Amino acid sequence: MDRLIVSLIVVNIAIYSYSNAFFFLAPYLATRGYSAASAGILVGAFYAATTAVRPLGGWITERAGVRRSMIFSALLCLVCALALQLYEGPFLWFVGIRIVMGVGFSIFMVALTTYQALSVEESKRGLAFVLVSVGSLIPMFTVMPLTDYFVRNDLGQYYYLLPIGAAAISLYLALRLRPAKYYPSTDGSPMKWGSYSDLFRDTPAAKIIFSCFFFGLCDSSIVFVGNVFLERNLVPSWFIFSLGGGALLVRIAGRNFFNRYSRTALAGPSFLLMALCLLGVSGAESPSSLVVWGFSYGLGMGFAYPAHLALTADLAAPPLRAKASALVHFSMDLSWFLLPLYMGFGSSLFGTQTAFRLFTLLCIVTAGMVTWMWLPEGKSYGRKKKTL
Repeated sequence: MDRLIVSLIVVNIAIYSYSNAFFFLAPYLATRGYSAASAGILVGAFYAATTAVRPLGGWITERAGVRRSMIFSALLCLVCALALQLYEGPFLWFVGIRIVMGVGFSIFMVALTTYQALSVEESKRGLAFVLVSVGSLIPMFTVMPLTDYFVRNDLGQYYYLLPIGAAAISLYLALRLRPAKYYPSTDGSPMKWGSYSDLFRDTPAAKIIFSCFFFGLCDSSIVFVGNVFLERNLVPSWFIFSLGGGALLVRIAGRNFFNRYSRTALAGPSFLLMALCLLGVSGAESPSSLVVWGFSYGLGMGFAYPAHLALTADLAAPPLRAKASALVHFSMDLSWFLLPLYMGFGSSLFGTQTAFRLFTLLCIVTAGMVTWMWLPEGKSYGRKKKTL
């Protein structure tokens, strides 16, 4: 396997380990005496900052350079994790640290996606995006069970060691990465970064926003299904682990599929499969049904996530890829911020089960629209891609 791809896989494992370690922050805070409202603010502060900073992340990546942005943001993540370990402090201090954490993580992800879009040659791009995205799944089987174990067994003193280690590894790997391969202009001069107006003029940016936002909304359902299953006395882990297994199978066994077929055209159908599986799981009453629907959902996610990330490279010229990366991540992150709000208000108005079914219907409708939206012009953009 290409050394660059292996390096990117490991970097993804490290940085996603950092963010996934905080998936159990709310239960951990409950053991420390925090109220549910306070825990919600501390969890949401990270995602709010991550979403808000995405466009700025593209600008910083262009000005500071891709590799320098990764080093700076990884260092920021490490300092914040160390600060929480050494001094948890008053509530506002904690909120501030979580916001800065979100800023660091956001910039790192924009820079990492830009680095990948610039450094991986076109012939390997589909395979690279699939294999690299495997790195985002590994923490689901490693870090998340470990944080769960620490919280349930009153080992909170070790909890913050996980994000500290993940941030330190991310920083080390960023320091070892070679500078991104910038594409020169036709006259041999250094590449000049494009503007957001160029991005919206020269690429289907509005379609990218629509597709990534509603895919992200469906993907963020993982924060909703836990409440749905617990009300039925079902264990959410059956769904989550089978989901991870399906996604991992697709990204390993079907890795060459992305180089043979249009990645843009795959974005819609794979998203639609995820949405249909959510509808199926809304009526699940047994562990076996959770496994079946979760595995099928994972198959769809295994294609949909890298296909949406690849939009940054497939539909944007090199000078626009930093801003395209920021746009893709901003669109997906916004849904992760908005869905918890719907969960709270929707569940209060309609009940958890009805609110979830309404959510799945929205996902199905928008997935159908995304499928239709990309199919007519997928081939034409593929032809333009070669002339960039």
